[in-house]
Amino acid sequence: MPMYKNRVPMDPATELRRYTTLDALVQILRNRQLRLTRVDKFQDPFEGSVPTRQIDDQVPIFSSRNAVQMMSLAAYYPSMSMPPRRSLDPWTEMTLRRRAKTRSAHASCWTAGHESEAMWRLYCRDRGPEGQGVALRSTLGKIEASVARHDLFVSPIRYRYYHEGDAFDDELDPFMHKRMGFEHEREVRLLKYDDSHYIELAAALTSGDPARATPPELPEHIFLEWSPAAVIERITISPYADESYEKKARDAIASIDPSIIDRLELSVLSERRYAPQF
Repeated sequence: MPMYKNRVPMDPATELRRYTTLDALVQILRNRQLRLTRVDKFQDPFEGSVPTRQIDDQVPIFSSRNAVQMMSLAAYYPSMSMPPRRSLDPWTEMTLRRRAKTRSAHASCWTAGHESEAMWRLYCRDRGPEGQGVALRSTLGKIEASVARHDLFVSPIRYRYYHEGDAFDDELDPFMHKRMGFEHEREVRLLKYDDSHYIELAAALTSGDPARATPPELPEHIFLEWSPAAVIERITISPYADESYEKKARDAIASIDPSIIDRLELSVLSERRYAPQF
């Protein structure tokens, strides 16, 4: 399994949850596949972006003064080679390259730690009330082992302010950082990065040749072989689901894999599991 050098330490026993819809769970169990979404399709417009400091550090590098200085030096050193003339200005080229990376990567996002009411509302709307859905529960260690053969990068997301602080120092950093306002997600990301696709795509986008063909877009979703029965410890039903939804979930799971029906449970936030005391 490839390693991300700036990975945040996390105990392998840490609980992870994937909040999703019942339909998505049925597809996972039936097909024995884990779905990853192309990163540029995520809702956060900052995916793949960099801190302000990163841009500030590039000002002297991209400054036109450097070219002027090079030409001045070349007058004294005739054999000195000049940098090739670019078809695009460096700022535009760098933007195209950074955006291209998000089109060459897919990810599956999990939530670390205890069950979250906010995550139910944010990521579950299963043809009904806000927050209605299911959550797959496992551990970091089990999930990481289950995808080892697929060459995924696995890391907790680091949350920070982008308008302050140091620049990134690794090419995967834009995938493994999010803004501080998303800290409630406590995300652990499983990332599949297609470097060969990125190299081909970036070369086409920055060539300056409108006739040059770009490589085919990667699909919005990719599906990796996975063993849900070996990985999922609990399947939790949303606190916003009623008894009919619970029955629907039980029937759907029993029809696919009866051996895991005993892993189905009501949310600890459900009044049907733990009633309020007054």
